[in-house]
This record gives sequence, structure tokens and C-alpha cells, in this order.
Amino acid sequence: MADLLVSAIIPAVMKKATDSLVQRIGEMWGINDQRERLHNLLLEIQAVLPDAEDRANTNEAVKSWLKKLKTAAYDAGDLLDEFCYEELRRDAVRRGHKVGNVSGFFSLENPALFRYKMSGKLKKLVGRMDGLVVQMGRFGFQQGQRVQVANRVKTDAFVVESKVLGRNEDKENIVRLLLEESNNEDSNSEDLKVVPVVGMGGLGKTALAQLVYNDPRVKDHFKLLLWVCVSEDFNIALLIKSVIELVMGKCEVPIDNMELLRRRLHEAICGKRYLLVLDDVWNDNVDEWDRLRALLNYEHSGSAIIVTTRSDRVASIMGTVESYKLEFLDKDDSWKLFYRRAFSMGVQENGELVEIGKKMVQNCGGLPLAVTTLGSLMSNKHEVREWSAVLEESKIWEIRSNNNNVLRILRLSYDHLPPYMQQCFAFCAIFPKGYKMNKNKLIQYWMANEFIPSDGPSSQEIKGNDIFNELAWRSFFQNVDHICPDYKWVDGYCSETTCQMHDLMHDLAQSVMGDECLFLLEQPTQIKQSKFIVHHISYEKFPSDINNITNSFPAIRSIISAYKYVRQRQYACNVGFLKSNALQILELHATIIGRTMVTPEKMKYLRYLEISSNCTSLPEAITTLYLLQTLSLVACRNLVELPNGMKYMSSLRHIYIKDNDYNCSKLRSMPPCLGQINYLQVLTMYIVGTSVGNCIGELRNLNLHGTLSLYNIREVRDAANAMEANLIAKQNLDDLALCWGMPANYKSSFFEVTESNDQEVVHCDPREVLDALKPCKNLKVLEVTQYPGNDFPVWMTEYSMLQNLIELYLIDCRKCTKIPPVDKLPFLRILCLKFCNNLRHLCNSGSTSGEIDEDQLTFPKLKKLVLFEMPNLSSWCEGEVGIETSLVFPVLRSFHIINCPKLTAMPSTPSLESLTIKGNRSLQCIATRLTKLEVLSLGRNAGDTKSENESLSFQPWESLQSLDLNGYSSIVPIDTNEGEKPSVTPTKCLTLRLESCNFIFSSNVVPNSLLWFWKCFKFLKKMYIWRCDSLKYWPVKELRNLNCITYITVNYCPNFLGSQQDLPSER
Repeated sequence: MADLLVSAIIPAVMKKATDSLVQRIGEMWGINDQRERLHNLLLEIQAVLPDAEDRANTNEAVKSWLKKLKTAAYDAGDLLDEFCYEELRRDAVRRGHKVGNVSGFFSLENPALFRYKMSGKLKKLVGRMDGLVVQMGRFGFQQGQRVQVANRVKTDAFVVESKVLGRNEDKENIVRLLLEESNNEDSNSEDLKVVPVVGMGGLGKTALAQLVYNDPRVKDHFKLLLWVCVSEDFNIALLIKSVIELVMGKCEVPIDNMELLRRRLHEAICGKRYLLVLDDVWNDNVDEWDRLRALLNYEHSGSAIIVTTRSDRVASIMGTVESYKLEFLDKDDSWKLFYRRAFSMGVQENGELVEIGKKMVQNCGGLPLAVTTLGSLMSNKHEVREWSAVLEESKIWEIRSNNNNVLRILRLSYDHLPPYMQQCFAFCAIFPKGYKMNKNKLIQYWMANEFIPSDGPSSQEIKGNDIFNELAWRSFFQNVDHICPDYKWVDGYCSETTCQMHDLMHDLAQSVMGDECLFLLEQPTQIKQSKFIVHHISYEKFPSDINNITNSFPAIRSIISAYKYVRQRQYACNVGFLKSNALQILELHATIIGRTMVTPEKMKYLRYLEISSNCTSLPEAITTLYLLQTLSLVACRNLVELPNGMKYMSSLRHIYIKDNDYNCSKLRSMPPCLGQINYLQVLTMYIVGTSVGNCIGELRNLNLHGTLSLYNIREVRDAANAMEANLIAKQNLDDLALCWGMPANYKSSFFEVTESNDQEVVHCDPREVLDALKPCKNLKVLEVTQYPGNDFPVWMTEYSMLQNLIELYLIDCRKCTKIPPVDKLPFLRILCLKFCNNLRHLCNSGSTSGEIDEDQLTFPKLKKLVLFEMPNLSSWCEGEVGIETSLVFPVLRSFHIINCPKLTAMPSTPSLESLTIKGNRSLQCIATRLTKLEVLSLGRNAGDTKSENESLSFQPWESLQSLDLNGYSSIVPIDTNEGEKPSVTPTKCLTLRLESCNFIFSSNVVPNSLLWFWKCFKFLKKMYIWRCDSLKYWPVKELRNLNCITYITVNYCPNFLGSQQDLPSER
């Protein structure tokens, strides 16, 4: 049965009734007595709501009364929003806001009529509330107080996640199943093995699969580990596409092109022993499983699949071995799991609590999710009476094998949440099962729907973060993970947090919300929910008939995208046609934005707006959304200008103008006077201008959080002007980019020779300007681009200023001869140096600060290093001469050296996996002997077509998976004497790229001197050939060793005619 959650709505309405904006306009219109009357009525109602909501479970009359109250509360909130909006609009008009013909709907034409209309609405609403209070008196409700969440010791909900208990034997059994008969070569002859893990929801099937998946023996045995969460949507094409993307990255093949998907899958997994986990499978269609198994099964692969499911039928259909039935935890492990949760947050253990706790655990029947949830609930209850009360509640059910019984114990924990937290959790039913929710977006959704109670505007995000952590700690959220943003490298700063809900928790949220949430799959043909009940809609793909769908629901308050990609077919959407005028969240992905998109009378309550479009500008009418808190422009790559009147959007807190690889690079100016938006906390991009209102001083008083990319710094007049940005006071900034030029996609084009076209204009000493832009010490990511100075300011040489850095980018700093002392930074994981033409060495001798321990490891955490286009870089450390260096990169995994011709030595890199060297012959000779690499790229710089007589001494090794060769005239095996037959070592190489390597295709017959080379690529699947003028015909017979090849592409080979024999290829 759905909850009405009225007690979560009433406090927000009461707060609005006492809002200063509402009071101000109420005093002006003489309606403050009605406003105060409404507030007092709500106070009376709030006092009895706990009892009323409890009795609604058994009393239909009370339930009907609560439904009427909820509708009235929503209407009251909307009406008070209209008062707030009107006061903000009046203030904007007084400050000079004019938006063409949009003002026609406003009260300017007839203020008296508008005031009369609004006063009538309020009087009518107060009358409705009066009637509800009269009815309330007949029920005889008791006044009561909800249980509140006790303040916790500050902690990280994700760090204290309990370890899996009691599943070690289960793990060993499944590992043994997967690895049996694997100690001899005959193991490759086995068919695809499918191991089903069966058990009820909440039993820990996924956790067990994760234990197996991460076991070192499994990782060593299987060369490819893949995880796909299937859930209830068993779509073969989507499953195949997911597997392809896990191996090869994003796949652009449409899901309706099954043949091309099959070929891509073959490229991805053929020749590799893989383990695929299909988590949470529900589909029991035999034919569909047979189709999927046929696609995944390759002879002699030795691969395996783990299937987790609640259904014995699914297990019997999919399994090739006997199902592994997961049992309940025994009482000892159940108690350990409960104890770890309940007594870890300050609750003092004593005999009485232990005795009560063990009785609770007994009622959980060994179900891990129930034990964990109940333990989390008790972790902030310190009194014996509190524990006894929960024990009494838990006696009414027992856990056996019924999901409804499981929901009861989860419901018990839910019932002990305060109403606002219940509402925040229940709202998550809007997302499909298994969906990864972004924490910041989720908090902004909660804010937009006014679920978060706060003492003031400045505390909403903080309170939202506390709610998220509490729900995660209590196991309402799981798989909480810190991730890098999409536009960052994997090893970089994890500035975003995602989470998921267990399916049973999702079921609980749905049971609470009932029909209030509607998830649209593809293009729905029929919608069963009552049009007056649905408040929140989410869609997977933007429906072409979104106008018709949303017009069916006049009470709709949220329209949210639950699709992970934003590139979709473009649809026109005119939101002005929406019938709902209560909309608070709107996400328009892949829509054509027209000038009439924004109609204030339908969107004036909007608090969250996200747009993904190819639009070049946004309608100026957006600036009339005076209640808007979040404006997110997702991958709007063609955006040229922003609305001019954004300074009047006084409620704005977050402006996102940068997403993924696209940072609105066509934008050239900012709207004036953004510094007047007092509550603005997120502004991801700012372009410095010269006119009044868009200079750098607009940032002075903004308390910015997260990411800030500051462009066009060359227009800063002097150091005093730069100081006006007040960056050092912005303690909550994590990621700062300082660029003297205009926006460009520098971070996404590390391996392209793309120089700036911006004309260098310097008004003052750039070093003084950069010194004045000194940020706080908390920065995790720093980027300096197109800096025209000769050296860096003092703060960039201070260890204390840089010690928290995780990523550092110095791009197009052409005049600098030294970089900051980065070799001892304790947390630096990514270092990118690009177009630093005068840089001569990476590490300086000595340090400008005495804070660094000379015995400390160099680059102790660095995992990715990029050195790009630095013609004068000649040594790794200042003072070193020759072909040797003592420098060590102990954990470096990815290393790219492109067009740094004077480097002659390679540092020690014991953990290196991927290496790119272009434009440096000396280092290429060294690189060919690093026989533990998995990815190797050698040759001239990309795009360099100059003729070179360059030979490569090289022989592939077993671990090599990808090889890229560019511009060689010949290739000879290493350490092979003249006339001696080269030894052939078959590699695991799957991808080969050849550019300007004409010697390989000098005729239609492979020379005997090269047969050894081709025999090394027995498992090759993909081959790319570029700019080989000598390629005319395929030497098919000589390439017959490439049995696994599925994809060959030829580009810029003008003499290529093809082959007389069929060859599986694509051109």
C-alpha cells in the first residue's frame, strides 16, 4: 500500500508561509491575516499527523482525509510559490529586467486585478484547510512526535561499509567450479560453463559474485572479466552491446543491427578466456537464452558465466552445472554482521543490549540485507527501552522465503526515518532498478522538490549530503562509489559519487510511492496510472510525443532522464503546451530548443532545468524563471551565447556549462553581473570580459564549489584586477583551470597536434596576474593553459600549496623553462605537460621549500604521465647528462612521450602497462625491450608525413595486446644474427595499427624476412592500415595465419584495389 507522506510536505509549506518574500507581498496586499491563518492551521494539522498516518493503514476514512490534505498541501505550496515568484519578479523589474513580450502574462497590465485574483485564491485555500481541520477534530487524533535521527559522529558512510561475512566457503566452492580442470591444456576444449547462483532477494548473491569476481585466482585464470547487471530487462541486443562496451569502449552500433553487433562481439571476446557475470536475471525464456548463449559461446575458449537469480527456473534453463543454492547465514555470522553495524557508531555495548540484539537477529532468519538494515537502525539508539520497542515491532514477522516478509523488516527501518528522509528515499523509485544515481544531482532533485528541511538557503546542500550519507549508512543505498567525471581520466580525482538501490529497497520505495512515479520505456502506448496521482516521470529515451504524455498528467512535478547517454535523435519540444503549471524539475535531452520553449505561466515554479541540445542560444525568457536553482547545459557544443538577463535569476545556485568532453568551446562571453546572484555556488565556466559587468571581479563575492574553468585571463588589466577574483577565499573549489585564451577541448585532445589560434595579447606581467590568482590549498586539480609568462609565481613552487593536488595540467606554457616541484607531491596521480617549448627538464634540483623529505619516493602515486610537443626537453632531472637517469616512477601505468626528440633516457617504470613514444628514435629502441607492456605505440608523431628512412628493431612479446607502428622503412627482430631464423613468439595482441609502413606492403607477396612478424599475431582481431601508398592488393595467402581477424580498415591508401579472394573486412 502506498504511503501518503503528508508529514513530509506540511513542514515545507509552513516554511513558505513564513518566508520573508511571502510576508512582504502579503503586507503589501493586505492578506497577511490569511497567510497567518493558513500557517496556524498547518501547525494544528502537523501536531497530529504521526497518529493520523499510523491510523490510515487500517482506517479508510482517515486515509481519504489524508489524500485530501495532501492535495490541499500541494496546492498551498504552489500558491505560496506564486507569491514568492511575484515578489522576485517585482524586484527584478525594479532592477530593470525586461524580456520582450513575455511580460504580457505578468501583473503589470492590471495589478489590481492580479492582486484580487491571488487574494481570492488564498482565501479559498484557507477555507479548504479550515474544513479539513474540522474533519480532523472528528477523528480524535493524538498529538505525537516523530522519532528524529540522532546526530552522528562525522563519518564517511562508504568507508565503514561492512565486509561480507559468512560467505568464504561459498566463494571457494564457486571458484573451484570455475577453475576445475584448468591446470592442463585440455581445459580449452570445454564448452561455455554457466554457473547459476540462486537465492531469495537480500541473501547476498551479488556480494558473493563480487567476491568470486575479485579473487586473484579468478583474475589470473580469466583474461577478461565482465560484469553486466541484467535486472528485469533481458534484451539480448542491449546485453551484447554492454559486453562490447566493457571490452572496447563506447559502441555506436544501433541495437536493431544485430548482425553488426554479433561481429563486434566476436572482435571483443574471440580468442580470450572470459568470465561474464550476469547479475540479477529474471527472464526465463528458453529461446532467448539459447540465442544469447550461441552468441557468447566460442569453441575451445574455456570461458564461463556466473548467473545470479532468484528463480530456480531461470537457473535450470541457463545453467550447465548444478545450481549453487545460497543459504541463509548461520546465527554466529548473523550476529557478527549485526554487531559490526549496531555497535560501530558510539552505542555502548552492555549485556541487556546484546541480549535484545540477539533476539532481533534471530527474527531476521539469517538474511544479510535484513540483518544489516536492522543493525544500521539500532546504531543511533542508545537506550534499552528504544531497543526493546524495536524488538516488539520485529516480533510480528519472521523471515522465511517470502519477499513480502523481507519488505516488512526493511519497512521497519524505513518507519524509523524522519518524514523528510522517508520522502527523499521514496523519490528514488522514479529511477529504474539498477540505475546508478549521481549524488549531487539527486540532492538537487530533492532540493527542487523541497524535500530537504533547512535553516536557510546556504545549508540545503549540506543537509542533503547528510541525508544521503544517512541513507547509505542505513543500507537504503548500496554500491556507493567515488568516480571520476566522464571528461576525466580514470586514474584522476574522483569528484563525483554514485550509488544504487538493492532491488528490494527499490520495491520498498515503489510500495511507498505507489502510482506517483511513472517510468517511461521507449514510446509507451498505454499508461494505466491515474492522471491526477502521477507527480514524477522519468524516461529512458526522450519520447517523441512528450507533449502528449505530459499533458495527460496535470499534477506532474518532475520530468527526469534516466538514460546514461545524451546523444539521441533531435525532437522539437515546446514546453509551453504543457498543461501542468506545477513543474519543478525538467530535463530536456536531445530536444530542439525554440524561442517559445519557455512559457512563464507553465514553468514559473521550475527549480531544476537541464538541457541537452545542439542549440546555439537559449531563449531570453529563461531569465524569468526566478525560482530556478539549477541550470545544467549538458553537451551543448554549439552554444554561442547565454541569456543576457541571468543576473535577475536570484535563486540560482548551480550553473553547469561543462560536461563530458564538451566545454561549450564556442562560447565567447558571459552574461553581465553574475556576481549579483548571491546564492550561486557552482559556476563551472567563466569567460573574463572587458566591459562592465563581465570582468573578473564578478567572482569576488561568490562562494563557489567544485569546478571552475576561468578563460580569457589575457583581458585582466593587472594584478590588482586579478586579485578581485578572490580565489584564495574559495575554500570549496576542488578543480581550477586558468586559461589565458578562449575555451577549447584541451584535455580531450592530448594526442593531437592542436596549437592555439588565439592571438597573444598581454596587457601586464602575466606572472603577477597568476600570482594574484592564487587559489586555496584544498585544490585537487589544477590546469594552467596558454600562460605567456617566463616562469611560474611563488605559490606554484610551494609544497604546502600543491600537496593536495591529484591532477596537474600545464598546457601551452611555451616560455617557461621550469615546472613546479611536482616529483615529491604525495597524491599526484596525473601529470600532463603539453607545448611547453622551453622546458629542459622535469625535476628541478633541490626545492624552494624545506618541507620536502629528500628521502621520500619520487612521484609516489603518479599513474599517468603525458609529455607532448616539448622540443627542448633533454633530461629528466636538472643536472643529469647522458643516457641514464636515476628517476623512478614506482606506480606509473600509462606513459606518453610525443615529439620530445632530445630525451635520451627512460626512467624506471616497474608497473608500466601502456607506452606511447613518437618522434624520438633513442627512446623507441629502449621501449622495444620493455617486454611486460600490454599497449605499445611507436613511430613518428601523428600527422607527420615526411619521408624517413627509419628501421625498427623489434619483436613482439606474449603480454602485448595492442601495437601501433608509424613511419618505419623496415623491421628486424631483436638479437638475431644475419642468416639466423628469427624465433616466433605468439602474442595475445588483438589490435595492430600500421601507418606509413610501406615496406610491409611493398608487393602482393609478403617477403620471407617478414613472415616471422605476421606469425606473431595469431589472435589478431583488428587491423588498421593508414597512408601506405605501396598497398595495392591483399597478400591473402601469406596472411593466412591471422585466423581470428574480423575487422580491417584501410584509410588514405590511394593505390589500394582490394583482393581477388574474400577477406572478412570493412572499408
